[in-house]
Amino acid sequence: MIHQMVLGRVPAKPHTALYSTDKGTEGQLLMEHCLTREGFEGPFSILYYKTPPTDESAVEEIQLPGFCPFTLGSVPKLHRQHLRTAQFPHAGDFLYGRKTILVNDDLQIGVIKTATAPTRFFSNADGDELYFIKQGDGVLESLYGFLPFRCHDYLLVPRSTPYRLHFNGHHGTALVFEGRPKIAIPSEYRNSCGQISMYAPYSHRDFRVPERLLAYDEQRHGKGPFPHVVKMCDRLSVHTFKHFPFELEGWDGAVYPVAFNIHDYQAKTGLVHLPPTIHTTFAGKSFVICSFVPRLVDYHPQAIPCPYGHANVEMDEILYYVDGNFTSRKGIESESISLHPQGIPHGPHPGTYAKSIGTKRTEELAVMCGGYQPFRLTSLAESVEQKDYHTTWVETEDSPAK
Repeated sequence: MIHQMVLGRVPAKPHTALYSTDKGTEGQLLMEHCLTREGFEGPFSILYYKTPPTDESAVEEIQLPGFCPFTLGSVPKLHRQHLRTAQFPHAGDFLYGRKTILVNDDLQIGVIKTATAPTRFFSNADGDELYFIKQGDGVLESLYGFLPFRCHDYLLVPRSTPYRLHFNGHHGTALVFEGRPKIAIPSEYRNSCGQISMYAPYSHRDFRVPERLLAYDEQRHGKGPFPHVVKMCDRLSVHTFKHFPFELEGWDGAVYPVAFNIHDYQAKTGLVHLPPTIHTTFAGKSFVICSFVPRLVDYHPQAIPCPYGHANVEMDEILYYVDGNFTSRKGIESESISLHPQGIPHGPHPGTYAKSIGTKRTEELAVMCGGYQPFRLTSLAESVEQKDYHTTWVETEDSPAK
């Protein structure tokens, strides 16, 4: 999805024979497997399996309540909402502790706050996944190999990629987007040859790729049989394999996971305040995901750096607060998520608009998402909602922040 790459051993030409050189299986023909997007018209990768990926011995359905399936909350209210996701405790791993909190037709947004090591591999056949690592570091272990990650990384995991997320010490926090059908680099950031252009807010060099292939390790992967959890049509099934199914001889192509650190995002600044779309980092069919990073602010002598009042009548906007000072708002904490629905105006908190004049720099760190389809809260989201959030705009500057 970023650029073509190769890892491991592949034949000189696709669809030609490649034989094993491993001790005990020398001369065995390896299974070529083509993973394609948009039928055969989009990006693809070609993988060479040591054990065919069709070697499954059993399939059964499971449920992970809160993630899949989730329960929608009450009838949505047309007012601004605030979710205090810091109140969720650390529990489970990246899969068994995942909580879905906001949904629409094209996006499912959740949080993970891990406390245990991952056990099973998981792949999402409903859409691409994008993690934002709020806390922790570790390694993304996928069919494509090992990809180390660190705090404040985005991890883009292509649709149907088997993977596990390992946090060092098993303790981590992340926001996760499931985008249907895909999450990608915005087309306006690519030139006619497909390169990320020199006008984009990042370059090819900013994206990190898998470093080495997976090799079966009994201590790391356990003894067989090997379960693999798959999500499709908002249902989960477990596919059991007799042999470890994720060991490759090599692969090449343009579909594979990548890591990108939010601090490598090159923020743009104008003479006066620019709209939040200039912070777009990733995009899907009907949504954008934006990065707000520490940066210089507007430099007109009479500029008002604080965001102006806004009525986005065709998009819902959410903001996940990560760190730093949040210029437009009081009473927000790290891991807070604000939802500003289409149909009503939103704007800076009382007192922050005028106070921002003369500001030279902002230190905020946040992830924003704007979607054309309205978001619904799940019942888990409602359990951490600040119920009076929509009334806090009537406070005076001297009123205590909530």
